[in-house]
Amino acid sequence: MVLNKFILLLLFVIGLIEASRILVSCPYGTKSYQNMYVPLVKELASRGHHITVVTNYQSSELDQTDNVDQIVFDQLAIDMSQFPNPFDAMLSKLVLLKSMALGVENMFTRPGIIAETLYNDQRVRDLMANDHFDLVMVSITFNAASYPLAWHFKTPLVMMTPNAIFPGVITSLGEEEQPSHIPFFMSSFTNQMNLFQRTVNTFTTHLFGYFIHQFHHEKIHGIVRKTILPDCPPLLELERNISLVFTNTHPSINYARAMPPVIVEVGGIHCRPARPLPRDLENFLADSDDFGFILFAVGSMLPMEKMAEDLAQSFIQTFARLPQKVIWQWKGKIRTDLPANVLAIPWLPQQDLLGHKNCKLFITHGGLNSLQEAVYHGVPVLGLPFGTDQKLNMRRAIDDGYATKLAWTEINQESLTSAIIDLLYNKNSKNVSYSTAAKRQHDLIHDQLQTPLERAVYWTEFVIRHGTEQLKMGSRHLNSFQRNLIDVYLIIIISAIVPLLLTFVCWRICCCRRQGNSQVDTNKKMK
Repeated sequence: MVLNKFILLLLFVIGLIEASRILVSCPYGTKSYQNMYVPLVKELASRGHHITVVTNYQSSELDQTDNVDQIVFDQLAIDMSQFPNPFDAMLSKLVLLKSMALGVENMFTRPGIIAETLYNDQRVRDLMANDHFDLVMVSITFNAASYPLAWHFKTPLVMMTPNAIFPGVITSLGEEEQPSHIPFFMSSFTNQMNLFQRTVNTFTTHLFGYFIHQFHHEKIHGIVRKTILPDCPPLLELERNISLVFTNTHPSINYARAMPPVIVEVGGIHCRPARPLPRDLENFLADSDDFGFILFAVGSMLPMEKMAEDLAQSFIQTFARLPQKVIWQWKGKIRTDLPANVLAIPWLPQQDLLGHKNCKLFITHGGLNSLQEAVYHGVPVLGLPFGTDQKLNMRRAIDDGYATKLAWTEINQESLTSAIIDLLYNKNSKNVSYSTAAKRQHDLIHDQLQTPLERAVYWTEFVIRHGTEQLKMGSRHLNSFQRNLIDVYLIIIISAIVPLLLTFVCWRICCCRRQGNSQVDTNKKMK
């Protein structure tokens, strides 16, 4: 009995020794960004680590997780009311320009607001004064303000990206941007671009990276030094010393690219097997075995209740003619004119529905998380992209053969019906059914030695145990001229040209002398 108690006490002490304190700072982003870090935080907490999360949205999942504290900045939650109705923006060029102007203004002002909010908050100040951490993890979106936290606590810095890695960051890690074949994340290009596309892609990629480093970093650095850390080094220096980057990408969904060893792909980290459905959904789908059902959900940023009536009727009339049942995510007041085969609900368990045996099609905006879930569960996709990286995501999905898309301006009863019928019953350009192509992508994302979550946990604990100095590229401290050996090539070219020029000059001098001597001899003879 005494021996058993001693063993239990020993195991408890060992657990305390191995447990680490981790700070996760994600003070800005949409709710969907939590899909990237909440599963990792929960798993790390279950392994005994204590995690403090700085966020702009309270997570109910983390509220119910032991060893997790949340510092919530409600004032940094994204306020969509400041933007025009997104449906109007998609249908009107004037409204679209207004929305884009507000987006650009947001890019200029938001990073400074985040920095001031973060470091003027007493909770964060108390944390910095009284606590210690073994690791700091930060999200990438407008969040360079969190870099100095790792410098302050003298810990490794791990970055998390909710999509592909942003331009600028990869050069800080020692690798060059690859605009010749890696599309800018807000474009609709593929990895096979013509000259015009490569020109546009190169310009936008480098402009974005320059903007982040020269404007965001300088502004944030000034605020941090003035507010709380007067000796804080430049943010670019902190970025170059990032220990690890988790990117929410996978080759089955994103284009393959060369990456430094400190970048780890964990695309689909939030994906999981389907769980039993709530009773109301199970009852609605009870007789769906013959034709299956369609899931229609377009994320949290597109309010269905603000949809124009003629557009809503296009969906309603199309769904009414289908033999499939339709589950439609609809926030706001539920319409009373929906056909019997359509169920509209404000919240739905998306992964559980996608993993249901009768799910035949997913109508989505094309967000990366939603596409990962569709691929994970092997469901064809009808994309209705409206912004950010959605057009790029859908372009890759179409190339892979499991999806098609419609622009919101193209949607009417005829086009919508045609697209749905095509996805359900016809073959793609590769002469295979869309469902077969979706199953192939499903097999690709599942065929991994580790799950993305297991990989993320392993590398997080690896950084705590060992750091990643051995993985960092020496080229991260070089500029583009040095990294691409342009200075060396210039020396080689100059070294080759100078002797040729000297030879040419000597030859010209000799020729001139000969010509001069010849002229003198001629003059003498004439005399």
